[in-house]
Amino acid sequence: MAGVFFWAMIFCYVWVAPSVYRYAMQGYVDFSAFYTAGKMVQVGEGRRLYDLAAQSEVQKKFSHAAVLRNRALPYMRLPFEAALFVPFVRLAYQRAYLAWAAVNLVLLGAAAVLVRRRIAELREIPGWVYYAAYFAFWPLAYGLALGQDLGLVVLLFAVVTVCLVAGREFPAGCVLGLGLIKFHLVLPLVFVLLLKRRFRALAGFAVIGVALAGASAMMVGLRGLAEYPLYLWRLNKVPAAAAIFPGMMPNLRGLMEGWGSPMRSYVVLDVVTGVLSLMLLFWVAGRWDAEAVRSSKVYLGGLVLVLVATVLIGYHTFVYDLSLLCPVLLLSAYTGWKDSQLEPGTRKMLLVGAAALLCAPLYLIALQVFGRLNIMGIFLLVLAVGWGRAVAEWKAA
Repeated sequence: MAGVFFWAMIFCYVWVAPSVYRYAMQGYVDFSAFYTAGKMVQVGEGRRLYDLAAQSEVQKKFSHAAVLRNRALPYMRLPFEAALFVPFVRLAYQRAYLAWAAVNLVLLGAAAVLVRRRIAELREIPGWVYYAAYFAFWPLAYGLALGQDLGLVVLLFAVVTVCLVAGREFPAGCVLGLGLIKFHLVLPLVFVLLLKRRFRALAGFAVIGVALAGASAMMVGLRGLAEYPLYLWRLNKVPAAAAIFPGMMPNLRGLMEGWGSPMRSYVVLDVVTGVLSLMLLFWVAGRWDAEAVRSSKVYLGGLVLVLVATVLIGYHTFVYDLSLLCPVLLLSAYTGWKDSQLEPGTRKMLLVGAAALLCAPLYLIALQVFGRLNIMGIFLLVLAVGWGRAVAEWKAA
């Protein structure tokens, strides 16, 4: 029945795709910000990459939405990622959007195949169910519709996971460095690696990080690179400018700050969220036995817990960022259903957390009934606690 449900959801996505495409062509999706950044780099305006007036000037040329709101949807990534979109801006915006969607699908497919081949438990799930569940995952479909860069991010995190499980820590660190396109998701994982003294992984991360910092400085200049944190801070203080609403974030920040006015920023709650995030990081670092046998449940379970916590802690985790956890959710469902070593309560937590996050209608209910998606962060918390308990029980077995 689960497989039929997932295939039905894919059919629904295909059914609404033409409407989504028409909406995207008006410039209302995130791809317009990436396309703008690529255009600016192409014409030698990289040093003005974080100038909102310059972004608006470029974006209004192809985006009806930018004209209506009289401002650009801002580019918020680090400079080096803008270079990835230079080949796409050689195409008209409409064709570039479709080309980027195709690239995303290929990268997502590669990630799905990679983790299934390398993690034995995922191979136990029938292929027609596994791949249907993967591509029926609502955050993934939503991110594709927005033209987000989730395909690249999902593949990078998949490679990091596979490398760590295989004991190849330096390559894992190098690939993690490439993941700095989503630094708010990468840095929590780097912090855990530091706590666990995984110095080979940290060395790989440092090498790539320095190289990308150099490339970014060449694109926007040292001054532009230095001003980037202030640029993000200003956008964060004016939520409507970049659609940064904690109520739409299924993470700790959303659970702490997402219940008030979406137009306000709460400094005190930011501090509380930061403290809770640190506490969670120390807790998951303590649970993960990085010295355990790589093929053991203890090692993999601890790593899964770290990945869940990384998404939960990410300061700008939006719902499409949950795409990183699609294999984790399928592994959680399988473990909760099959692993008789675990206590019934632990298995229920894994099943409930995974089932809720894999259920596309729940996201729509959260949006239509409550007008917010931070509620889904509750199930992410349930999943984190479930994996924490599972690791402890496997250690004690």
